[in-house]
Amino acid sequence: MANTEEDDREHEPATDQSSLGNELGYCLVTGAAGLVGRNLTRALLDRGCRVRALVHNTPLALEHRNLECISGDVRDASAMLKACEGVATVFHTAALLSFLGGSSVTEAYRKPAWEINVIGTENLLRACRERGVRRFVYTSSVDVCFEGKQVENMDQSTPYAKRPKSVYGETKIAAEKMVLAANGEGGVFTCAIRADGIYGPEENLLLDSIVKQAAAGRLSVAIGSADTLQDNSYIDNLIHGEILAARHLGHNGSACGKAYFITDYTPQNMFEFFRPLIEGMGFTFPSRRIPRMLISPLITLWEHLHFRLGISPPLVTPYELDKVTVTHYGSIRDAERDLGYKPVKTYEQAMEECLPYCRDLLEKIRSRRKRKA
Repeated sequence: MANTEEDDREHEPATDQSSLGNELGYCLVTGAAGLVGRNLTRALLDRGCRVRALVHNTPLALEHRNLECISGDVRDASAMLKACEGVATVFHTAALLSFLGGSSVTEAYRKPAWEINVIGTENLLRACRERGVRRFVYTSSVDVCFEGKQVENMDQSTPYAKRPKSVYGETKIAAEKMVLAANGEGGVFTCAIRADGIYGPEENLLLDSIVKQAAAGRLSVAIGSADTLQDNSYIDNLIHGEILAARHLGHNGSACGKAYFITDYTPQNMFEFFRPLIEGMGFTFPSRRIPRMLISPLITLWEHLHFRLGISPPLVTPYELDKVTVTHYGSIRDAERDLGYKPVKTYEQAMEECLPYCRDLLEKIRSRRKRKA
């Protein structure tokens, strides 16, 4: 589906987009220098909103008359009180990605993620109540319902994972539960957006990883069965879902206290997802596959020894292996019903927009290698 103004009016409430700034009020975006945060900030500004962008160590390369950039740490409760002053809507995207886990994980590894992802969220929720914020949209993850076992069409009835494979998943579960339980407290209405494999035509973990692997000649084989299915969230689709969710928060709002899977809703094998990019960069798509079970025990042992003996972490974590070799994806039915959500970009459109970025990144990697040679 094309990303046109007509499409947006079809899938959003009847309120004209030009009035979004009045509808949402002053918006705070945490993690504003990250992929989700910076695109959300741009989208809100483009639609007439005033935005306060919270960054930590990375500056936000964006200027706008309605933009205020501030620096702060979500772990600092007093800083969050200041950040929420005068704000009506909070989009909380800041998070620490900690993909190791397992029974041997150390407290030293878990602590930073817990403090940022859980305590930081708690600080923001408390600040929202004290400052009179009305809406709180939390960027969560499909990982809150995934523990390495096959699960299809996850929805609001799908239980939380009992044994998440990563510290990231563990902390996102705790934070999301807190956010949804806080709905209505102190006049703050909350919801969560569950994304997966967030990507776009700019710096991001998913696409940057495949380009680097291709440049290093490590795409001669695929891993796992070709029958496994996953889904991803193109940045335009995710931002569309986040804004829709905010517009459905309030007294009797359909999103209050709920969690929504927001993806492209194009479940497919992860390596097939990358095919247009791999071939578009001039590489041969891998024709051979390595069974998952040949790799899983080794990587699990490697992770254990990393925490027990201090050896370097595995190149691919057990969590990451599960993500590409075990079928798991959410359903957008709840978001369609409650928010009027439909992806604004198709998978094919997303690939077309991302390929130039991947080609450019590949050339930069090759140029750096030539200079070092």
